[in-house]
Amino acid sequence: MTLTFGTKAWADALVAEINGSSEYRNAAAKWGDGFNGNVVLVFDADASQKTTRALLVELAKGTCRGASFVDGVSHPAAGFGLRAPFAVWRDVLTRKTLAATAILTGKMKIEGDKMTLLKHTAAHRALVACAAAIDTEFPPA
Repeated sequence: MTLTFGTKAWADALVAEINGSSEYRNAAAKWGDGFNGNVVLVFDADASQKTTRALLVELAKGTCRGASFVDGVSHPAAGFGLRAPFAVWRDVLTRKTLAATAILTGKMKIEGDKMTLLKHTAAHRALVACAAAIDTEFPPA
């Protein structure tokens, strides 16, 4: 079933995808253990999407407790953030590029302790794979 990006149904599908993924559960078993593992994904407005959107994903120890689109580009409940223009995120979510490539080329920015993120690279790769697994329709610009 195709879901429209930016909707509650899409966020709920992400939670289900993460919690149903043994790859994520294993890779992220220590994510959020002793630190705030919640992540805010910021989809900055650009030519392909006129408004900035932010998705708070509540993560700890291999599970997702919830995901919701929130106001603003930061959230007090988030320990980390990944921020990029919407077109970059669309390429990541449609598997045209890797999030790691976007980070290394400066197209995606990291907010939070970079060393902690580096220790948990497999968890973030699995998280992005879960998001990319959702059959997504992107709203027109």
